Amino acid sequence: ELIYVLDDPKLVEGFPALAESLYRIYNLPFKWVWGGINRGFSGANNLGTLQASGEYLLFLNSDAFPRQPGWVEKLMLELEQNPELGAVAPRLLFADGGIQHAGMEFLRREELGIWINHHPRMGLAPTLDPHKQMTTVPAVTGACLMVRRKDFDSLAGWDTGYLIGDFEDSDLCLKLRDAGFSIGYLPDVELTHLERQSFKLLGEGDFRTYVVILNATRHQNRWQSLLESGKSETISINKLAEAI
Repeated sequence: ELIYVLDDPKLVEGFPALAESLYRIYNLPFKWVWGGINRGFSGANNLGTLQASGEYLLFLNSDAFPRQPGWVEKLMLELEQNPELGAVAPRLLFADGGIQHAGMEFLRREELGIWINHHPRMGLAPTLDPHKQMTTVPAVTGACLMVRRKDFDSLAGWDTGYLIGDFEDSDLCLKLRDAGFSIGYLPDVELTHLERQSFKLLGEGDFRTYVVILNATRHQNRWQSLLESGKSETISINKLAEAI
């Protein structure tokens, strides 16, 4: 079951014809959903979930592309075989083949008093990833993430209170961890992700930084005890910029 959530009003008019042409080319049925407005990352995911009927939910950004067949089944198998897992995600690579996502961790920006999400090993060659099989991590990205439907529903889905697609994924992971689950990272499944194209529309200036700080503050207010249960690390302004 494949569901595409359309969240850009500019694309609505021509999308039915495009969907029909794609079906004729690939002979792969799919459902597309338009909710009337741009609901943001969480809202779009929640809308798509309302149309889904499967036991498992795979959330996949439209700019993420699999690098090998059988990847969905591998993610599903991890959840089937490991009931303690609440979510599982693959390794994501940049277009040049460098690591983009190999699990997430949380770092504390001491001078601002906030925790931020950090992607360790970002930019390195995949051969430098020490993980060769499924391992548990503090959190994973929402660009490609699989959960059980029953677990997702029990936690009321994605939080729509964050801005511009930031911190929703770690929020969902922390909700799962708070419910007693662990989070899995599966390095032998790889996708290429063009990464945060809509977020780049914010530009590189102060406004983008303010959005990150606002989201980080909201995230911290909810999850401070869980965040502080891990390792705290003081990081520089340069490292904050890399994380953003």
